[in-house]
Amino acid sequence: MRESITIKEYSEIKENKLGSCNLDKLQAYLKCQNLDSALNITRHGIKTKSWVGIIKYKNLHLEILPKLLSEDANNDGEISEAERSIILKNLIFMLSYTKNLDIKTNNTAKLSTEKNPFIEILIREFATSLFEALKRLTPKRYVREEENLNYLKGKIKFSENIRYNCTNQAKFYCEYDEFSENNLLNQLFLFVSTCLYNISHSNYNKKTLKFIINYYSDISFVRFDKFKVRKIKLTRNQELFKKSFNLAKMFVEQTSVDLSKNKFENITLVWDMNKLFEEFIFELIKRKIPECQPKTQKTKRLLVRDKETRRDTKVDIFIQNPQVIIDTKYKKFKKFDDISSADIYQVTTYCLLHKYNRAILLYPQFEDVEPDIKDYQLNNSENNYHIDFCTINLKHNDLQDNNIQNIIVKKLKAIIGII
Repeated sequence: MRESITIKEYSEIKENKLGSCNLDKLQAYLKCQNLDSALNITRHGIKTKSWVGIIKYKNLHLEILPKLLSEDANNDGEISEAERSIILKNLIFMLSYTKNLDIKTNNTAKLSTEKNPFIEILIREFATSLFEALKRLTPKRYVREEENLNYLKGKIKFSENIRYNCTNQAKFYCEYDEFSENNLLNQLFLFVSTCLYNISHSNYNKKTLKFIINYYSDISFVRFDKFKVRKIKLTRNQELFKKSFNLAKMFVEQTSVDLSKNKFENITLVWDMNKLFEEFIFELIKRKIPECQPKTQKTKRLLVRDKETRRDTKVDIFIQNPQVIIDTKYKKFKKFDDISSADIYQVTTYCLLHKYNRAILLYPQFEDVEPDIKDYQLNNSENNYHIDFCTINLKHNDLQDNNIQNIIVKKLKAIIGII
């Protein structure tokens, strides 16, 4: 695999830097994965959007990073190894904090030195969590078996028994349930471990995965796709494997497999920063300012006629104490001219429908100095609808640090109006 290309969101890669990658086939693959909105593919190259993560297709390996997760972020220049490590660490923390990924960021000191750091950190989380779980328990399940036996076990399948044993009355074609390790869950873990072992370059990851593969030496090797993996449900006594199962499921659903080599050939692990920014702000308010009684994605019908309602409106964040609507916008916001009229129409509609008098349009902070834009009132006769335009600074070297979180929470309290 060729060297990965690290780039930030809303940037461009010229065609001459993409090697032999067929852009039409790449676009078709992303469309098949319902991710055609992640990249803008033109005849001159690729333009990234608000999606971040990794896209590996054939020999092309893109690592797309957010612009606003490092104090030293240089939005236009090349990304240094130190900056890359900080951005990756903060991005992984945000994904974990919003429950998009159940991973920890404690061991990221050497993150930027890995060949494919984002993939390797995910592989490490899967391998370590499964390794620790298998130390305590091997998941077993009742598996339905059919076999032609010399003795009666379970129940006889009469149609098959007549077919196979019409000349041999000493045998019985039986169907029975066996409490076995050779079940779908263990087969999934073996399949994913084998595929990840063949793409990993980390010695630690390969060693852990090799142990898991050897541990499952008596398990049948079965290939999985996204349809087959959705049939697997964890039982109550298998909650120990929840993290491993969710990561294994993610790898299967968002990748394609090279069947000849049992490895993940094409990988698309990407997240929309619009959604991630909204979820991160909501989780901060929910955990750190619970007295606000926040709710998310409150839905109400926009149109009504003779009891028939049409078109949903969904508000990002509802604050019930005090009553205020927060609508997050992951856009560049430096001055008043950057504010979209459509966004103002949107929050005004929210206020009218839900009978709230105050709304906040919340943006990430791009510049070192926060833009000084006052709140406005809606230009109507009552003049009692207030709209605030605020920014929150996520450009820190460690979002996991409690002191940094307290600074962000203090700013959120000021924005909401909590003393």
